[in-house]
Amino acid sequence: MNELIDALKSQKIAAGFIDPPAKVSGAGEQILLTAGPDEKKVVYVALRHGGKTVRVGFAAKDRWTNEEIEEAVESNGGTMTEFLEDEMEADDALEFPVQHFHDTGWFHFACDIPKSPEFFATREGCELVAYYFAGYCKAILPIINKAKE
Repeated sequence: MNELIDALKSQKIAAGFIDPPAKVSGAGEQILLTAGPDEKKVVYVALRHGGKTVRVGFAAKDRWTNEEIEEAVESNGGTMTEFLEDEMEADDALEFPVQHFHDTGWFHFACDIPKSPEFFATREGCELVAYYFAGYCKAILPIINKAKE
């Protein structure tokens, strides 16, 4: 997993990495990395199912941030997955759709990537997770920063 964390930390993002990673209920069994303006509004990467799934997403502790993102998605006129694709400037449809859920006080927009732990140790696996991580940063962090102004 060190290769994966290094690949993620090499991303250029508007917000800083939070170290140690923020504790986010509903993210997964092991949160590898979080980035954002504070520990209550983060883009994250977490392991689930003993490392057989990586969850990449955004979580906010407050309802208002969740609603800001929902409004941005609605004004885009599509689903959250389509919104993420647009903001990522993806050439193809995203293979792993965005889920929207609430878990113990946290509001999430997240994609689960079910692959073997060995896949996530490969360059291809690291690049896939980094692609989704960068996409969430690019799509959601500007909405949060704009709401703070």
